Amino acid sequence: MNDYFTALAARLRERGVDGGRSRALLEELAEHTAASGSDPVEEFGPVEEFAAALTPSAEEESADGGEDVLVWSADAFEGPARLNEMGGQGWEVERVDRLGRFVSRRASERPQTWEYRQEFSHGRGDRERLAERLAPEGWEPCGHWSVLAYFKRPGSVTSGPAAELDSPPVPGRRRYFLGARGALAIGASLLVAVGALGWSLLRLAEAPAKTGSAADWAGYVTGAVTGALVVLGLAWGAARLAAVRRDRARD
Repeated sequence: MNDYFTALAARLRERGVDGGRSRALLEELAEHTAASGSDPVEEFGPVEEFAAALTPSAEEESADGGEDVLVWSADAFEGPARLNEMGGQGWEVERVDRLGRFVSRRASERPQTWEYRQEFSHGRGDRERLAERLAPEGWEPCGHWSVLAYFKRPGSVTSGPAAELDSPPVPGRRRYFLGARGALAIGASLLVAVGALGWSLLRLAEAPAKTGSAADWAGYVTGAVTGALVVLGLAWGAARLAAVRRDRARD
């Protein structure tokens, strides 16, 4: 496989395309270019654009009558439990979109359960190392957002034939799941940001006119943003600690 298809495989993996589907597609494309003798870039265009064309949006997917499509999201604390709840209903996460939403599909014929895990990852290299470590257990990437990476595996890996669903339930109307800890983290961040900004405005009002320079404004606003980021960092740290404890209990 040449560099073009290697790069394309990486882009499809990042977009949450199923590993089996990706391999089959890449083999077909490689055979096509080998038979035609054409250059992949000239035949298919730039890798990024071609990968985007191969991964349709949720609206395009919903037009396909062969599968149900569900787009939903959850905060970092609720994510693991909600993912496995949806997986138990037969929803397979195809990818995570730019807004952090899970684009999921459920086969209309012979649906099965899916299992998920959420991991912290600091970049592409870290995600690739995670994928290699988890692959022997049947896990494969299904998307990422911010510092979170998501992996899936068919329920048949642990449940065998019992993973098939005879009567999958109709999904509820709720599409965003915000738990108490997620709401607390968001609320705390907003309070810190508003408090820091209010303090900055009071300082500007009480100080001499010269302190109202652009540099001072930038410093005060930076302080407010920094305070909010600190709270968010603490929230992410708490989520990571919870994930580590959950993984230890699972192992």
